[in-house]
Amino acid sequence: MKKILKNKYAQNFLGWIISIYLKICFHSSIWIVKNSEIVEKQIQKKKSFIVLFWHSRLLMSVFCWSWKQEFKMLISSHSDGRIISNAVSHLGIQTISGSSRNQSISSLREIIKNVKNNEILGITPDGPKGPSGKIKDGLISLLKKTEVVVLPLSYSGKLKIKLKTWDKFIFVTPFNKFVAVWGNPIKYDKSKTIEENKILIENEINRITLLSDNLTK
Repeated sequence: MKKILKNKYAQNFLGWIISIYLKICFHSSIWIVKNSEIVEKQIQKKKSFIVLFWHSRLLMSVFCWSWKQEFKMLISSHSDGRIISNAVSHLGIQTISGSSRNQSISSLREIIKNVKNNEILGITPDGPKGPSGKIKDGLISLLKKTEVVVLPLSYSGKLKIKLKTWDKFIFVTPFNKFVAVWGNPIKYDKSKTIEENKILIENEINRITLLSDNLTK
């Protein structure tokens, strides 16, 4: 199976299949977005910002972005990441090959370049191997270095299954009710320690994740 997943043609095919499934889930379901005005205010500033969401909420996160501004996602360069990259490409999302891992962020130079070019990026700060719900120090160092704003994001579905993976990844079905929630913008606070800044962002992502779960009940 691993050998098949490393095949470029298999990755392209699986990515296409996943994109079709995601489209069916989206178009057959009710989709509600909360606090979208927060995003609009950031867009009006015409400056870069980074959207942060837990790896467990990756599946439908591409549909949370409905603005004309280009949105890029940081996706793992491993075989499963390439499949996801192929899938989201069919949904109009560009990707940066890399990930937040081992307390650092790969493709750091490219991310900083994108930030300087006022691009909008999406990152799963606990991916691709966890620990779940914990932000890597590398991301906090990036925020400190660039002073870029982060926007927490989460979504949930009424019909969902939590898989037995390291992150309890949620798998959703068509004919569903989805609620996406945008959190408050956060900028690195130099008066706080790295750990305190991490906790601040983690708490906000967790808050809107719980809120999205409650709103789909």
